Amino acid sequence: MKRTIIHFIKNSFYVLNSVIFSMIFNYFFHLYVSRALGPEEYGIYNTLISTATLVILFLGSINLVVAKEVVILDKEKLKDFLHQLLFFICFFVIILCILLFSSVKYISSFLHIKDLSLLFITFLIPITCIFLNGLIGVLQGLQFFRPFALVGFSSQFFRMIWGIFLVSIGYGVAGALLGSVLGFLFALFLAICFLKKYLKWPFIKFDIQKFKYLMFKNFFYSAYISAFSFLIYIDVPLVKHFFSDYETGLYSASALLGKVPIWLVGCIRNVLYPKIIEMKKFNQSYFHFYLFVILICFIGLILCASGFYFLAPFFIKILFGKAYLNAIPLLKLFALTTIPLSLVAIAVNYALATENRKFLYLHWICNFGFVFSMYAFHPSVKYAIIWLGLWSSIIFIGSFFLEKN
Repeated sequence: MKRTIIHFIKNSFYVLNSVIFSMIFNYFFHLYVSRALGPEEYGIYNTLISTATLVILFLGSINLVVAKEVVILDKEKLKDFLHQLLFFICFFVIILCILLFSSVKYISSFLHIKDLSLLFITFLIPITCIFLNGLIGVLQGLQFFRPFALVGFSSQFFRMIWGIFLVSIGYGVAGALLGSVLGFLFALFLAICFLKKYLKWPFIKFDIQKFKYLMFKNFFYSAYISAFSFLIYIDVPLVKHFFSDYETGLYSASALLGKVPIWLVGCIRNVLYPKIIEMKKFNQSYFHFYLFVILICFIGLILCASGFYFLAPFFIKILFGKAYLNAIPLLKLFALTTIPLSLVAIAVNYALATENRKFLYLHWICNFGFVFSMYAFHPSVKYAIIWLGLWSSIIFIGSFFLEKN
């Protein structure tokens, strides 16, 4: 156990650095965009980014499928597996394009966005990201966490560079969205460089049995990952649907800061997932290790939430400016809500590694409960945060009652 913890901490350190740099680049970019565009246009931009992220995680959990397969796979078979993976992703992208472009009018109507060109650019984000997710899954499964970390923050770095450039020359929301597309493309090139020794011609290979297996596993894993992604990203589109662009901009600013702890614990859950699979494979006791991780995260989250709650006016004034002062009460609420949300993020990866289907059912029931609560009772924008905190608390507490081991 001691060796496992040391190895876990070492890998977590690599991924933590990646998350920290990613957050620096991401938040610098968001702060620039929020000031350059103003609350109304920033609300539109953040709504589209949340929509793109929902698509990425709802339909593209291929990285976790690949990570688990690589962990248990004989390394001699990795080249063949990688080429079959690329064929699967190409097929998946074709289906995704059909689904997205056929539903563009409905999405435009729901989000109250008339400029369809913005939606078309938004669709390019999940399309490019799926290829990157597949290769990131290979790096994660091989437990090459230094390359994994480098690829992770490089997408945010190049997104920041290109996004700021395009916004500064007058492309507005469209330029900010294109920055994400270009960021993923640069990170994809870097991932290919790290895995080039596993690539051979032809780059795409078809195996009907492996294709069916990956298809089934991807949809099975997507049910887990989309459960959490739905919970943390559906709030902005719902707020955009029920409230004005200005209120959506205020909510987006508070959510951007309030959800920081979720991304901080991301470094831990990314390492936790393959480690639990490995411990389970060798019949090691992993539940107590999971409790240890939860305890460490909970202590850190309390400290982080306290800082956000008491320093909310300072963060909003300094980072977003006077136009966003009305977001201060929202950020204080997010400081409390982010604790159960972040713990749910860890619980999802643990449940996925142990394939606890009861947890999956609970999560989706609570997701629908959140949406129903928003539709039934939303007198002000702050209730989106209140419902988010309530339903995420139910999910996390309920996960312990559904623990199968």
